[in-house]
Amino acid sequence: MRNLFFFVLICLSIGVISCRNNKKEDKAVKIAQDSIPLDTISKLDTIEKEVKKEDAETLEEVLEKIAKAYTDQDSKTINNYIHPKLGIYIIYRPGALDSYVHQSNFNFSKPVPEYHSYEKLSYKGPLKAEKLPAFDCGTMKWDKLGFFYDKKSRPNELSQTAKFMNEILDAKINRTELQRLRNIETRSYRAIMTSNESEEPFVFHVTKEGEKWYITVIDRAYAGCDA
Repeated sequence: MRNLFFFVLICLSIGVISCRNNKKEDKAVKIAQDSIPLDTISKLDTIEKEVKKEDAETLEEVLEKIAKAYTDQDSKTINNYIHPKLGIYIIYRPGALDSYVHQSNFNFSKPVPEYHSYEKLSYKGPLKAEKLPAFDCGTMKWDKLGFFYDKKSRPNELSQTAKFMNEILDAKINRTELQRLRNIETRSYRAIMTSNESEEPFVFHVTKEGEKWYITVIDRAYAGCDA
């Protein structure tokens, strides 16, 4: 009986000590919170809002920024919109058939193909969401001029190029890679910025990865009528 009494007494003592310690910790947290200056809290809130704003770039904003960077030949900005794992594909036409190269970055001083330099273009905004312009190789003219992207369709030029590279050039692009290209296209939009027939168009794709948009394709083959 005496042993039971001492056991109960010890348990009660432990409970009281634990309760006091918890109250001290709660009080310490409250003091720490109260000691943070209001202007610091305000600055933290501002930083958080700025980060969210930066992460929330719309598709249209990204399309316009990339187009302006391309016309300014601003490689740094273009590279800021290249995903480190997706990279960027440059589609070009070395002969009668389109091909592509896959790069981790983009450089205006190293064109693809090397004999076809990146021309200095002029920005043809504002951006419009409608059917993409088409080029007529008979008249050598576009059916409309300006900067457009199509919200109602997804591009397939990259995966089609890979398919033809396998069939005609025996490129040996495996099924896993082909499926990866198709998956990229399901999250992509195609944009075309056209001028008159004397100026090269800017044709590119942007892809959503996570919450951000990235440039994944520059198509230098479209509107080429050399075949």
